[in-house]
Amino acid sequence: MTLTRRHALALLAAAGCRHRGSGFDGYALIAAAGSRSVAIIDLLAFARKGSIPLPFEPTALVAHPDPAARRAYAVMAGHSTIAEISPDSPSILRRLSLPAQPHTVRIAAQRLYWISPNRNWLGIIDLKEWKPLRTVALAAPPVDLDVSHSRPFAAVTLSTGALQFIPTDGGEPFAPVDAAAELGAIRFRSDGGCVLVAEPKSNAIAVFDTTSRQKVVQLQLALSPERLWMKGDGGQLFVTGAGVDGVAIVYPYRTEVAQTFLSGRRPGEMADSRTPDYLFVSNPEAGSVTVFSIETQKVVAVTGVGASPGPIAITPDQQYALVVNRGSGDLAVIRIAAITPGREKRAPLFTMVPVGAQPCGITVFGA
Repeated sequence: MTLTRRHALALLAAAGCRHRGSGFDGYALIAAAGSRSVAIIDLLAFARKGSIPLPFEPTALVAHPDPAARRAYAVMAGHSTIAEISPDSPSILRRLSLPAQPHTVRIAAQRLYWISPNRNWLGIIDLKEWKPLRTVALAAPPVDLDVSHSRPFAAVTLSTGALQFIPTDGGEPFAPVDAAAELGAIRFRSDGGCVLVAEPKSNAIAVFDTTSRQKVVQLQLALSPERLWMKGDGGQLFVTGAGVDGVAIVYPYRTEVAQTFLSGRRPGEMADSRTPDYLFVSNPEAGSVTVFSIETQKVVAVTGVGASPGPIAITPDQQYALVVNRGSGDLAVIRIAAITPGREKRAPLFTMVPVGAQPCGITVFGA
């Protein structure tokens, strides 16, 4: 199968039917709420291969931590359901009903973690056995969740402005720590030694030590933090939010703020590539994506992609940035090698692929 697909691409290229670029030998899964389905996109041909019907509207899509597993999980929060799917199957593999509506989902090792504000719960699912392990009662309605990949801890921000740590090895949750008037998004540092927490009303990122569960420092920002994106190597945290049409850079290990760079009107979701070292930022109101050089800390390109761009994924071979357009229901493909830093600051689109109404999540797999 793989050889056949590669051979077909080579014939197209020889016939002059494709631009430079070899495609990626793999697939993207894209959840579409308006279509109640997950589109399967062939990234070698950049065409829709098929779709996986879902019983309800998906709200999120997360990948299994092991790429070899070739599994993803479609979250249908409105009906408290999670479905296991694969690019190799046109139907749901397994389905699990939860005792409450999942608001945020994270995956670490062979477990899926979810929080539910309407029940004040943190739930844990064993992905291998496909069964709930336990449900933990939280001190207040949860806002956001993260799970360390290095230490046995989960951390949850609460609506009361407190932070609560939960051991993932079976221990009881720790007492909540009062932090600020309001807490938002949260991310563990890559070594698990601390967590970085958004304080929207304070225009700050607070750093808490995982062992002592105490605030170490508060980093002031030029914006109100809403979205957090941790760079792939864990060396930088990128922050977007209200107040400034830009992205703030925080160094988690040095616990300092580098700078804030302009990035289009109300920048949204983010993703980073390794080679070259770029940060891609969606601008939903402008229908564009801003490309920022992390090395030089300068904008290198801005490209129009479609209506209301949202989630962004980078193919594992670092060839393409895949941008999900929520408004226009399609996938915009940017060939990273075609981005040429200079005066024009433009990155031409490689192609567009229809994916279904109201797409909300994307995962990428090798063939």
